[in-house]
Amino acid sequence: MKLTEILSEELQQQLVEAELTEMANLAPDETGLKYVIWIGEVGGQHGPRIKVSNIKGKFAANDNFVMSISKDPANLTPKFSKISTDDIEDIIDWIKLNYDLLMKIWKAYETGSGTIDLLNQLQKI
Repeated sequence: MKLTEILSEELQQQLVEAELTEMANLAPDETGLKYVIWIGEVGGQHGPRIKVSNIKGKFAANDNFVMSISKDPANLTPKFSKISTDDIEDIIDWIKLNYDLLMKIWKAYETGSGTIDLLNQLQKI
């Protein structure tokens, strides 16, 4: 018998929520961007930010750069960015489009509250 068959449906949902609360990789089909976006808990010393993979279609923990979540988003680690300026402009547009929701998600990570419903509300570019 599989573990998922033993666990109650409620416990399975709690495990999924716990994983999503730790971090979320947003694939291109969820954002409309060419690159995977990582939203996750980074710690109190940093302001609201996302990580963007330099590799199309998948997140690379060792090959990414950081963008601020703000009304005027910026590439915070430009020397690590390997993507075109047009693609960066698309990411900036996506952050602006989803700014209010991204801030709610960031605050949810800071407080440890759930993010599943918020992640499902993000708009594509």
